[in-house]
Amino acid sequence: MTKWMPLGCAVAVLCGHAALAQAQSAAAVTSAPAPAPAAGTAAQGNRLVMADNESFLLPLDDRKNVQPSYPPNLLAQQLPPRTVCLRVGIDEKGAVIVVAKAPASEFCVMDAEPEFLAASETAARTWKFDPALRCVFRNAEDKKRAHASCDGGKSIPEAVTLVYRIRFEQVDGQPKVHVIGG
Repeated sequence: MTKWMPLGCAVAVLCGHAALAQAQSAAAVTSAPAPAPAAGTAAQGNRLVMADNESFLLPLDDRKNVQPSYPPNLLAQQLPPRTVCLRVGIDEKGAVIVVAKAPASEFCVMDAEPEFLAASETAARTWKFDPALRCVFRNAEDKKRAHASCDGGKSIPEAVTLVYRIRFEQVDGQPKVHVIGG
C-alpha cells in the first residue's frame, strides 16, 4: 500500500472530535460522534491534543484504488482545469463509510460541473485503506525512536475523515486526473 501525500487541502480529522494532521491550513471537518478520548489525550474544541507519548499515522490507500475518470461527454468541450474536493470518511477498519462534497475553501475552489463531482464520488466509494493509527508509547523517548511508525508502541485504529482535491484537466487533448490529499 502507498500513501497519497497530503498537499493543498488535505485534512485528517478523527471522527467527532479532532483534527490530527493538516498538510496546510484548511477548515476541519467532523463526522459522527466518537467515543471519549483515551487516557493521555484530550479533546480541545474541535482538535485532539496528543500526549507527549502519542503520535498519529494517516491511513494508507490501497494501490488498487482507482482514480476518477474524466467524464467522456465533457471532453469535446475542452474545458479549462476543474477541481472537486471530497470528504472521505474512513472507519477504523479502513473502509470508506462516507463520501461527500467538501465545502469550498481557499485551497479548494469549487468550479466543476456536476459530472466531475459524480465521477469523483463514484471512484471514492470504491477506495480501501489501511486504517489510521494512534500510536501510544510508554514515553516520549520511545515515540522518538519509532520515527513515523508505531514500532514499540500500541497501535489503536482510528476513524478519520480526509479531504481530497481532485483536479480534472486536458493536456494536448488527453484527459488527466490528479488526486491530491489524504
